[in-house]
Amino acid sequence: MRIFELQNLNLLKKSLDVYTRQHEAIAKNIANANNPNYKRVNTDFSSELKARLEGVLKTEKAGHIAMPTQVHSKLSEKDAAQKEVDLTREMGALAENQIRFEFASKVLAGSYRLLSQSITGRSQ
Repeated sequence: MRIFELQNLNLLKKSLDVYTRQHEAIAKNIANANNPNYKRVNTDFSSELKARLEGVLKTEKAGHIAMPTQVHSKLSEKDAAQKEVDLTREMGALAENQIRFEFASKVLAGSYRLLSQSITGRSQ
């Protein structure tokens, strides 16, 4: 098993970037929920995440699982067509995005911790 797999770390870093941008868009929608002239910002960044992952996820062997053609949230289906801000939906999307961000950041932190342990030869 490889401790330091650069592709996996890059995948996690790119995911964190996308989740950060998605968080900013959702926060903007929530902040302007009471503004009647505001048109909500699309918060579905699944196509951007897929584009960033192109070339990182490869199916080289028969046992590998192919990347799905579209990564999307259950909340994103109706969000794309909606022009007005639905505070309940936005808060749900924010919570979902936060869970994804925390998962990716914990996995990345764990990878760096293992790398540090392998370099120093001791655990913290």
